[in-house]
Amino acid sequence: MRNAGCKGGLVLAMFVLAAAASSAAAQSPAVEIATGANIAVAQGATLELLAVNGEASFLKAPGDQVVIEYARAVPADVKIVTLTTPEGVTVCTVYASADPKKTTECLSGGKGRLAPGKPKDQSRVQFRIRVPSGVHVTATIGQGDLKSMGITGNLRFYSNSGYVLVHDAGGPGTIQAGVGLLGNVDAVIAKVQNGPALRQVRLQAIGSGRVRVAMPTTVGASYSIATQLPAAIDAVFGIEKVAPPMLIGHLGPAGDNQVQLDVDTGIAGQFVLQPAK
Repeated sequence: MRNAGCKGGLVLAMFVLAAAASSAAAQSPAVEIATGANIAVAQGATLELLAVNGEASFLKAPGDQVVIEYARAVPADVKIVTLTTPEGVTVCTVYASADPKKTTECLSGGKGRLAPGKPKDQSRVQFRIRVPSGVHVTATIGQGDLKSMGITGNLRFYSNSGYVLVHDAGGPGTIQAGVGLLGNVDAVIAKVQNGPALRQVRLQAIGSGRVRVAMPTTVGASYSIATQLPAAIDAVFGIEKVAPPMLIGHLGPAGDNQVQLDVDTGIAGQFVLQPAK
């Protein structure tokens, strides 16, 4: 039995080492970019931003490359690095650490430690990133704002403490945007929707923040709103029930259903619905 156990342990160890080697081969080493970068990213791939403190704006690129521009408040504090993954490209803000027990590194999926301390104690980095059509965007920031305009791929934003603004480009990508205990979410839904048949738009503020949506009255949408406060809905939508905890219904022309709007305003947030201008 002892020999069998040892053999099993050896097989498991070899499997773990093989898996680790495969993962390392699939992900390139992180490369510092000193003044910005132009990166080729294929349609359907994902551009991931992992940031600590500052802000990032994502705009539509004029060509077929991701264009990264940035400004650092204290350049000596932080490096901007990129790495290539099976999913696409990851961009990180990696802060210097003098503590050998708190080493910092860029790993996709937010698996690496980016800074040795709290986000609010780190110097700010501002990004402007232009994204080609059809490229998905995932962005996470510890403290700061995330904004987008013209992104046609899937969009996933999360700020632990800050403001999130999404100007919908009409798809076909889905939208997921959220904030932590302190923060607000604004989403402006496009007047022209490019499919699929029912685009998913999911917005969340888990604390006391506001979720505000500007919706064209000409776009049909099903909605499901979880809220602990009465919703503030413009009278033009003709919605009578605004009391918590759950609002379910339809917006826009009858029989037209282009968007599925799901909202969660957390423990003390409010949902606001306005007509898009």
